[in-house]
Amino acid sequence: MLLPAEIESKSLIPALRAILAKDLAKKHKIREDEISRLLGVTQAAVSNYIRGIRGDPKLIEKLLEEKQVASM
Repeated sequence: MLLPAEIESKSLIPALRAILAKDLAKKHKIREDEISRLLGVTQAAVSNYIRGIRGDPKLIEKLLEEKQVASM
């Protein structure tokens, strides 16, 4: 059984980072290297978040349906 912290680190945090990375890149026209500095991850990780390789697509969709997350 996974502990809550493990669930967060393996699924929730990557999904939130993917949402933020996509938003910063598309809406705000911020470069991947700058996004990586802001999020504290590598540029390669940001690229993967934007392309949908990292972050659970189903969880991302659920999070975007939540008003609090969608209004970030």
